[in-house]
Parts: sequence; C-alpha cells; structure tokens
Amino acid sequence: MYRFIIAVALCAVWAASAHAAGFAMHEFGARGNALGGAMVARPATDPSSIAFNPALVTHLDTPQVLAGVTMVQPEVTIDTPGESTTTEANVWAIPHAYATTPLTDTMYFGVGAFPRFGLGNEYSKTWPMASELTYVGIQSVSVNPVLGFRPTKDFAFGFGVEAMYFDFEEKMRPLGMDARIKGDSTGFGLNGGMWWQAFEDIALGASFRTPVKQHVKGRATFDNVPAGYGPLFRDTDAEGDITLPGEVRFGVYWQATERLGVEVGAMRTFWSSYDELRIDYGSPVGGKPASIKQTEWEDVWRLSAGAEYRLTDNVDLRAGYVYDEEPVNSAHLDFMVPANDRHLMSLGVGYHEGPWRVDLSYTYLLITDREGEVHTAGGNVPVRFHDGYAHLLGMSAAWEF
Repeated sequence: MYRFIIAVALCAVWAASAHAAGFAMHEFGARGNALGGAMVARPATDPSSIAFNPALVTHLDTPQVLAGVTMVQPEVTIDTPGESTTTEANVWAIPHAYATTPLTDTMYFGVGAFPRFGLGNEYSKTWPMASELTYVGIQSVSVNPVLGFRPTKDFAFGFGVEAMYFDFEEKMRPLGMDARIKGDSTGFGLNGGMWWQAFEDIALGASFRTPVKQHVKGRATFDNVPAGYGPLFRDTDAEGDITLPGEVRFGVYWQATERLGVEVGAMRTFWSSYDELRIDYGSPVGGKPASIKQTEWEDVWRLSAGAEYRLTDNVDLRAGYVYDEEPVNSAHLDFMVPANDRHLMSLGVGYHEGPWRVDLSYTYLLITDREGEVHTAGGNVPVRFHDGYAHLLGMSAAWEF
C-alpha cells in the first residue's frame, strides 16, 4: 500500500515554489488548498491530515490512500535603478501522497510524503543584478509517519517523526563568470497534535512541528572565469547550516448546519531561527573563507478560514481565504525572496462515489508591493517589488479500501 509513497517522495525532491511566506509551503492536498489550510480541527478529514494535525487520522476508520499534485505559476516584477525585471514564468509541481489505516479501535497509523519548504526564482543572465543572483532553488521532501490515539469519541491526539531531505542551489554571474553553489542534507524533527469535540457543533484542534536542523554539504563551481581571476575562483567544497523553523497551528471548527462546516485558524511560524545564510568554503573564494548574508527573519502569523458545503450526497463545494505575513526583515531584503505579505483566495470542488473521490482546487495568490534596499557587494541598491502573484491548480485522488 505504501509503494506509491516512496515514488511520490522521490518526485517531491524536485518540487519548488516561490509563493509561500518566506519559502514555506502549505500545499498538502487539493481539499486543504481549497479550504485555505483550515484543516486542523475539521472532523470530516482525509489522509492529508498527517500534514495538518496527526490527531485527525483517528477519524479515518478504514485504510485509505491519497495522492496528487499542485501546479504553481508565480511571477513578480523587480524595479532596480534604470530597469524593471520580471522573474521567469516557470511552472512548478508540488506532489503529495499519504496512506492511513486503523490498527486497533483506538490506535491509528499513517505515513505521508510532501514538501514543506521550497523556493524557485529565476532571472535573466543579463539583468542588472545578475552578479548577485540569476537562480535560486530550494527543494525538499518530508517523509512523516504518525500514530494517532482516540481514547474517547470526543478526544484524540497524535504524534510523528519527520525525516526531511533538503536541497539548495544558487547561481550568479559575478565578474561575468558563471558561479554555482549546490548542496543537500537530511534532517529530523517531531510533530504532534490534539483534537477535542468541545460541544456538539464545535471542535478544537492544535498541532506543532519542531525546528529541523540541516547541515548542507556540496560544491561551489566556477566557469568562464575571467583571465587573471583563476587563482581566486577555484572549484571547492562548500557547506553551511540552516535551522528550518518550527510551527504551531490552531483551529476552531463549527458545524453551522447539517451541510455546512466552517473552520477558522491561525498558524505561527518561528522564522527567527533563520538569522543568516553562511556558506563556508574548503578553499577561499574571492580571497574569503566564507560568504555571510545577514537575514534576521521574523516570526509571522498565517490566518485562514475555510468553508465546505455538501451540495449533494456526492458533491462538496469549498472556499477559503488566507492572510500570510512575510518574514523577510525590511532591513535585509534580498532577491532570493522578492516578496511581501500575501492574500490567497481559493475555490474547490470534491466528488466522491463509493470508495473513491477526486478533489480539485484553484487558488489566486496576490503579493503586496514592497520598497526598500538590498545590500550588495557594490553597495545598497534601491528596489521595488510589485505585481507579484501566482496561480495554483491542485488535484488529489483518494481510494478507501
């Protein structure tokens, strides 16, 4: 039953995104996309609850599998002195896969494979800031087995272990050469959650994930090095540490009518763990043993609301909204994450017949404008990030055994 989890995990290594606050990702399934991620307290759940709140696997009384993908097309325009540049209109794929099964009347098991962090921005090799950045890619995949326990019908809790593969790549063109830094690593973390049916029509949920430390090892390579600079720019080993942030989620679910369920929620991501981007070289690059970029990101909130309406016995209609704060410190703007606070508006539909179901979602993401300065090797550069947006199309298919 879990072979397809491994296949999707391998595919998810290549998933990248440029739309979530910082470089976090929340596209864990088409149903969750359509509901704005309001899936922390919702009792009528699906296997993607592994990513939102592992306590909810206790509501899945039969073995189930779910898999799918979200396609993302982001874009943003950057004004620098004398020129306006738009990022390349790439399309990124974010896959997901889950499997759950009851073990006893009160204990449940699930495993999921999904990316939690990703970033993909690409610029023309001739844009004014090519010496700083022409491409950045972060790919990740988390494999997350969980156990859920439901000692009473009104209360459940769960916990799991997360193994995360992390891959980083950055390209730039200093002095007209082609420079590339690439490395990867694997880190581990924990997650857990609880669910409580507080009243007949109101349920509460909460979950957490611990920080994941990554020690990234790889290579720095240089091609087309100008004459005379060869001794300063030689291929070398490179490594660096990054602590990916922990998080907490809260949700309140209201069964407004027999057909309508509404959830509102909040998420806190502790991005202050990402205070600098430091890369140490085996041999000095440009005469320096390391490159250090101050980031000093800030902890932020992500607020969400989602409603699901059962139109017929086979069709569900969904809508969601998210306000997503940007963690990038105004004093340390950079071209890796040219963004600001975001608004996400989502719609979706689900169709189920017998043991199978299909969910579809569409999300429009709007990034608010931002002005400031980027610190570069040549001094501070005034910038304006504007006209940022993304289209997200999601599809998930599930089977109940």
